[in-house]
Order: sequence, then C-alpha cells, then structure tokens
Amino acid sequence: MNGYFQIQINEKGVSLLLFPPIGMGEKIRAAELKEYLNIIGVPYDAMAINSALSSMGDEEVALFLTSAKIPPVDEKCMINVMSDKMTAILRIYPPSAGGKETSKARILELLMHMKVRAGIDEAAIQSALDERLYCTDIVVAQGKLPTPGRDGSIVYHFDTDNTVRPEQKEDGTVDFFKLNNLHQCTKGQVLAEIIPEERGEDGFDVYGSVLLAREVKKPVFDHGRNMEKSKDGLQLISMVDGHVSLIENAVFVSDVYSVDDVGTSTGNIEYHGDVEVKGNVCENFSIRTDGNVFVSGVVEGAVIEAGGNIVIARGMHGQNKGRLKAGGNVIAKFISAAEVEAAGFVEAEQIVNARVSAGTNINADAGKGLITGGRVVAKGAINARNVGSPMGAATIVEVGIDIESKKRLAELQKSVGEKSKSIPQMKKGLEETTRKLKAGVRLTQEQIKSARALQVTLAETQAKIQEELKEIEKLDRLLKSEMPAQIALRGTMYQGVVLSISGATMTVKNEYTYCRLIKKDGDVASAIL
Repeated sequence: MNGYFQIQINEKGVSLLLFPPIGMGEKIRAAELKEYLNIIGVPYDAMAINSALSSMGDEEVALFLTSAKIPPVDEKCMINVMSDKMTAILRIYPPSAGGKETSKARILELLMHMKVRAGIDEAAIQSALDERLYCTDIVVAQGKLPTPGRDGSIVYHFDTDNTVRPEQKEDGTVDFFKLNNLHQCTKGQVLAEIIPEERGEDGFDVYGSVLLAREVKKPVFDHGRNMEKSKDGLQLISMVDGHVSLIENAVFVSDVYSVDDVGTSTGNIEYHGDVEVKGNVCENFSIRTDGNVFVSGVVEGAVIEAGGNIVIARGMHGQNKGRLKAGGNVIAKFISAAEVEAAGFVEAEQIVNARVSAGTNINADAGKGLITGGRVVAKGAINARNVGSPMGAATIVEVGIDIESKKRLAELQKSVGEKSKSIPQMKKGLEETTRKLKAGVRLTQEQIKSARALQVTLAETQAKIQEELKEIEKLDRLLKSEMPAQIALRGTMYQGVVLSISGATMTVKNEYTYCRLIKKDGDVASAIL
C-alpha cells in the first residue's frame, strides 16, 4: 500500500498527517503533496515538508501547517491522461474529518469533462472507491492498440533456385552429367499457393479516436501460360507436364521437348519451352528456344540460343563457327573454338580459343581450370586456375563495369524525360476538345479525327513510359548490385596475357601466381587471394 497524506482540522488550525507506505508501497511524493495543498488553498512551509518526508520512518508523522480556520476538505480525485492518449490514471486523496467522500458518478463526470470516452473501466473505479486506495495510480480508462495483421504470402511447391552451379568433387573435377537443372512438374500439380492476408483490428485511444490497423499486402500470382488458378484463386496449378521455374517472381511452365540427337533426323529445332538432348548436337544444326537447353553429349559446330540456361554435360567443339547465347547461365565441361554469350555466369573446366562474354562471372577453376587463347569478358569476376600458356597463346581477359547497361540506362532516362514533357501538352489538347463538346461546339470531322489520334498517341506514350520505367528499375538494380571487378587466380597467369580491369589495361610481363588482380589507383595490382 502506498504512503499517503490527510488534512486534519481542529481548534488550533490545520495539520497534516503523513502515513508511511506498507510493504513495497510507494513513498509520498513531495511534489504531489505540495500541488494538493495549493489546490485546497492551505499555506505550508516547503522546507518543513521536505524535511518531514526525508526523515520519515515507519511511523505516521503529524506536521502543523497553519493556525488559519478552514472548512472540512472533501475527498478529491485527479485524472491524468498519458501523452500517448492510451491510458487515463486516477489518484484519490482522502478527506478531512467532516469532508465528503467522492463517488463513482463524480469520477465518470470528470472523465466525461476531460473527453475521455473509450475504454473506461468502471469496475476498477468501483474497486478503488471500495478499498479507498489513496495516492495510488489506478487505470480507469485504457485504449487499445491496433493489431498488426499479417501480410499475405506465396508458397512455391517447387525448387525456385535457378542459379545452381556444378558441385566440385574432392579431386577438383566436376560431374557435368549431373547438371540437369530442369525442375519437372506434372499436369494437375499445385505449383504455388497463396497464404491469405489477415487484416489487423483497428484500435482506439481513450478519447475514442480510431487507430487504424496497418494495411496488409494482398499477394497476387504472376505467371505465364500453361497454368490455371483454382476456383478460390489461392492455388496455381500446372495444366501440362513440363518444367517449372521462377523468374523475377513470375512462375513459368514450359513443355519439355526431348530428342536423342539433333541432326539430320530432327533438323533444326525451334521450340517454345525447354529442350532436352539426350545425345549430341551435330555440326551446322541449331536449337532456338525461349526456355532452357540441356545436352547430355557434345555440341559440335552448332548454334544454341536459349532464353534460359544452356547446360552441356560433355562440352562444346565450336570449330570456330559454333555459338551459344543464353538469357541465363552457360555451363559446359569445356568450351573450345566457340562464341559464347550469357546474361548470367559461364562455367567450364577449360575455355580454349573461345570468345566468351558473361553478364556476371566466368568460372574456370574446377579440374584443369584453364583459360587460354581467345577473349573472355565478364562484368563481375573471372575465377580461374591458369590463364594463358607458357607458349604465349594470345589471350585477352577483361572484367569490369557494364558499360552497355549504363549507356542503355542513360538512353532510357533521356527518353522518359522527353516523353513526359509531351504528355501535359497532349492532355491540354484533349481537355480543350472535351470543353468544346460540353459547350455544344460542333467539331469538324477533321478535328474529331485529330482528337482521336491524339488520344491514341497519349495512351501509347504513357504505356511506353511505364515500359521504359520498368527497364530503368531493372537496370538500376543490376548496376547497384555490381561487385568490385577482379580476376582470381588459383594457379598461374602467364606472360603475354592482355588483361583489363574496369578500364585499367596491361600486358603481363611477369607471371602472376595464386593471387587476386584488381584495379587500384587507376592501375592493375595484385592482392592476397
């Protein structure tokens, strides 16, 4: 029980009784006592009160205040609303002899006067009055915080990892026959499922103001063809047997076209989906698809273009005319005398006399880990064991920033700016035409035709701006994610290799071994691996 104070009035004047706390109760607050005396208009000696409170023990103390005569003091209550408006605190002060006790109705009236209307706890008020809890915080009104709710989410029931690299064995080699990263799905299979959002519950403060719950996110499926939604819209179901993948949060299902070899028995292959070649791709033939390509055998002097990944288990003999182009990654046992372009990474144990370009990294650090002859270019890093050859094979190695992407970004930003400037003028022209029509002005056929053409142009321009903004966002995200360019050597870079790191170029005159090559202070420098 808290310590408290009480006014005593007799023929000598006014005194103050100070009651000590019981148990773990709170001591009398000096500031509160002085404020109370100011409210009832009784003069006091501040120093005497401070001294009495500081020296107070376990016994009650009587302190004479004034010889003035005052009428009996009624029981008083004070209500304070916390700064967050979520709690109203009541404190009650005892009456003097002959003073009146306060009532529940009086406290409710005081709350109403303070505009406290919500979360009032009448039971707590009654309990405080029944027990006469003086100088004690009593929560008589409590607001309610809004419940946060839960964002909806999408659960994918397939492997969403499209960037799997070959696993290196203990002897440093890679089993390229286990690289088929096609994620098979069957007709009727549930590919993804929406876990619905749960809206939070609004809250309120003690004044009755509504505290809105946070808006929750409602997930929506983004998907391509060959899929349908369940009747309740919560499941995404495959309509075909095929291969499923997640690309930039969109689900795609492609049919898988499987052949033994690509040659005279099949001719060139053009397919909308994934292609699986169980044997070889013969010289002068081609595969073109917007999906992935997996070849279990060898690719000879052939052309493969894929929107996704290209995986060649036994490698490629390009014969100086073979070409690989992938919207994803290229993974092969070896690449010889071929042209290779990948938006992602390129992975091979040996790259010999080839022209290779990768949107991220080039990795030739498994097995022999050799890059020799030709030209290899990576926007991120090149990881290899050995580069060049003791015989001085002409080898060019380049890593660095994506110049083309930066150039494209600048072009798009300029294009969006120019198109955006033309929109207000087109809208103004259409608004003028609308105003004339509302005013009853008759337009000529030529004016009507011109207005319709302007409306079409406006819609096309706005759509093109949105398309270019999406590409700008994608390029900006790509450029911001760029890692510092480097060449990591786990073996030797031989004399004669021409290398370029973010624009810093040099021809190797002294061999480099087991180190990192980076750009430092405008020049190529070596660092610890």
